[in-house]
Amino acid sequence: MWYSDGLRTIDPDRRTGVNTMRKLMIAAAFSLAFGGVAVASDYIVVTSSDPAIKRGQAFDAGAKVALGAGKSLTLMRASGELVTVRGAAAGATIPGAKLAAADAARFEAIRSLVQPPPEGRTFGARRGGICQPAETLVTLDQIVAASEQSGCKSVARQALEAYLAKNGAVAETQHN
Repeated sequence: MWYSDGLRTIDPDRRTGVNTMRKLMIAAAFSLAFGGVAVASDYIVVTSSDPAIKRGQAFDAGAKVALGAGKSLTLMRASGELVTVRGAAAGATIPGAKLAAADAARFEAIRSLVQPPPEGRTFGARRGGICQPAETLVTLDQIVAASEQSGCKSVARQALEAYLAKNGAVAETQHN
């Protein structure tokens, strides 16, 4: 039933804007809670003696990996912690507890450095920033910061390789 207050026509059955907004907020909360939000894994493969497991591949803590006897993986967390996992007849289990979601961006930055760079030509203008020499990037924080600067990703990759070599990741066992 419609009525008028003299200035406007009012429909009492119509939902108010507040109720509509409340429903939208609840729907948004459910979609974030149960939707397909990408979550970073816990470990990145930095070296592997198994050709089936590629450098840059990501694993969650507690995951079972088909890693044969005599094979090994060196894994890295976003914190810089390096872990070596050795294979057995039944495979191997990735150690540790799940990382906090706050480390997701750092994890992805490190993963982009560990993965092989794109092959072939890239098109478009490149504007290189002023990058610090790779020798001066000695902490993981410095390396990640350099990777986020325009034109400095290759320098950050070199610094990460030096960081991994210094901290015990054996480069000669990796398969790309």
